Amino acid sequence: MSDMKIIILFFVNLVFVVSVYSQSPVSEISGKILDKFTQQPLEDVVITLLSENQSIENTTSDFYGNFIFSNIKVGTYSIRYSLIGYKSLRSDNIIVSSGKVTTLFAELEGIETDVIIVEDENFSKPVDISNSFKNLSYEEIRRSPGGFEDIGRVLQILPGVSFVNDGRNDLIVRGGSPSENLFLIDNASVPNINHFGSQGSTGGPVSIINLDFIREVNFLTGGFSARYGDKLSSVLELKLREGNRQKFFGDINISATGFGAILEGPFGSEGKGSYLISAKRSYLDLIFNAAGFGFVPEYSSFQIKTVHDLNSKNFLTINAIGNIDKVRFNNETEENRQDNERILKNNQWGYINSFELKTLLSSNSYSLLNFSRNYTNYDFTGRDSNFTEVFKNKSAEGETKFKIEYFNSSDASNLISTGLGINYISLNYEILKETDTTYFINNSGQRVILPSVNLINETDAFKLFSFVQYSKTFQNNLKINAGVRVDYFDLLNDKFTVSPRASVSYPILKNTFVTFSYGIFRQSPSYLWIISDSENKKLKPLQSDHYVAGIEYYFSNDFKFTLEGYIKNYSNYPVSEIRPWLILANNGGDFEQKNDFVVEKLTSLGTGNSKGIELYIQKSLTENFYGLISLSFFDAKYKALDGIERPSSFNNKIISTIAAGYRFGDGWEISSKFRINGGRPYTAIDALNGFQLVSNYNSSSLPDFYKLDVRIDKRWNFSNWSLITYIDIQNVTNKKNITNYFWNKFKNEIEQNESIGILPSIGINAKF
Repeated sequence: MSDMKIIILFFVNLVFVVSVYSQSPVSEISGKILDKFTQQPLEDVVITLLSENQSIENTTSDFYGNFIFSNIKVGTYSIRYSLIGYKSLRSDNIIVSSGKVTTLFAELEGIETDVIIVEDENFSKPVDISNSFKNLSYEEIRRSPGGFEDIGRVLQILPGVSFVNDGRNDLIVRGGSPSENLFLIDNASVPNINHFGSQGSTGGPVSIINLDFIREVNFLTGGFSARYGDKLSSVLELKLREGNRQKFFGDINISATGFGAILEGPFGSEGKGSYLISAKRSYLDLIFNAAGFGFVPEYSSFQIKTVHDLNSKNFLTINAIGNIDKVRFNNETEENRQDNERILKNNQWGYINSFELKTLLSSNSYSLLNFSRNYTNYDFTGRDSNFTEVFKNKSAEGETKFKIEYFNSSDASNLISTGLGINYISLNYEILKETDTTYFINNSGQRVILPSVNLINETDAFKLFSFVQYSKTFQNNLKINAGVRVDYFDLLNDKFTVSPRASVSYPILKNTFVTFSYGIFRQSPSYLWIISDSENKKLKPLQSDHYVAGIEYYFSNDFKFTLEGYIKNYSNYPVSEIRPWLILANNGGDFEQKNDFVVEKLTSLGTGNSKGIELYIQKSLTENFYGLISLSFFDAKYKALDGIERPSSFNNKIISTIAAGYRFGDGWEISSKFRINGGRPYTAIDALNGFQLVSNYNSSSLPDFYKLDVRIDKRWNFSNWSLITYIDIQNVTNKKNITNYFWNKFKNEIEQNESIGILPSIGINAKF
């Protein structure tokens, strides 16, 4: 019997057995409501509980902004928040389960009126954002077919976001490189959120963030405000939920990527604080060993969040995240030893800590004081088929950051924010690499030779930044944002940069808005790029100028249409002096090989251009159906040191996704996702000798990618606990998508890397 049949049979039996004992008990919904501009708690907000768009029950918030619905039947609901002087806000797809209190958090945006505006606003944006913004809830991420409950993989369905292969969750946004993404976890910036993360980049195979910690995700793909800096393409803002402040709860889960547990509950005086703790371990090492794979990955993660109300004006949030990643090799056969020669051993461990104090300074202002520390220890080793070490990279990168931000809203139409910060950086590198004769043939007909590397370096450095941002909303809903950011990095000769930004949103009809934004975005070169050669301190900060225009139309409160066009002009991108065709915008999107670290002399003469148009249609879940259509056309090209314009290595040109789901009665839900992407560029290989001509660099294209994923979910509710199960079948058509070609020097032939065929997996999540 095939593995797929066994998994399906197990799932069906589980459904039958558990259904016999399932019940229809009740639970509760609790929440907190704040003013979006001032973060003050809002009293007397009318909260309406809806089922299938019909009002069931009303309540109001207390002096602290808290509210509760008790004895609610388990099921799916919507909630509307209404208050005089504020836009009405609606939240859909609220799951109420037994054995767990559903906790909500809402921020209402003030308006200059003394009446209640009853038009629901489902697709709310941050105050300082006009366009290129998407928001995902926990439930939208959890139920995404083929998403592995991984944030990065789920974001790949959005317009303008591409990826390298099914084995990774890199975010390639609007033709940019995977190193151009900013990650924020509860307002603390972190370099990477993935196990086996790529050094100097932001991707990896799977996220270290436990999905059950997520409250919501904000994703900005262009034109973002001056508050966000040191990245060129996107901002991924993860907002984590709190643990329950009244009762203890637990959660045991098995998913496609591992198994783990979560504990949460109150601490301190009643209602003043909570904790949330999780631990997770992969089981891929068991599967890879059983399947006889040549390499075996193993990883674990740990995560803690605590919150504490010090008093009515001061609120402390603490986060801690850790990961341990290891790779082992099976070298029993000659074929395994040859295959493993192309793979680096990649052992990593690291942690992220953050402390944030929010202080309500007055009725219209507040501050955020954030202190964080992140550290990653890399251990890469490469050996040939005779076990001789040919590459070693033992590196440690640590950052200690402090920032303070101030927000003031004199009335409901004005918000000014300003901030400054300092980042102390500690670097320790030990990199050894033998001379390598590559398969690339230069314009002189010679094979390109990369010199040996013997780098031992220990360096400390500082980064500083400051910003000011102003947002103004007029009575006709015209919104203007303007800001400027200043950055300083003492490792570079050009230490200071200034980055102005501006955006506008204007309603041309009642439900139709046009948006525009312009901004200059800067990013410091990767630390390793700077340290790898004494001349590399002459590198300049990377620059990208964004021009974005769009139109938004709202068919209804749960159905919207967005069309955006953009141009991104790149300058000062590092390029190799040894490999004059190589611009580092093409690096960072795959598992590293020894020559991907680019430990060589660089110069900031790279330029590029990415332009495209994106269509996005979204129907959020209000009753039974939800879905989206995402379609992107783009073209990204770069010039390296030789001045020849070539396609980006991530230039798919077409990215398209259709995803939809339907929620049946009695806890059943089915969903699917279909993607078609254009093939990425690559450099053709000579079938006789494995040579690659520099003149042919990125002139060929891989076959187009397509994939269909299907998922079935089932929920059960018992008297004191609930159970969620699912079966997720990836690549239902068994399409073996080609991810790249390589030269097998042992067989003297071209081989291809293919994605995994049909891949079923199950998930079990017990909440108590």
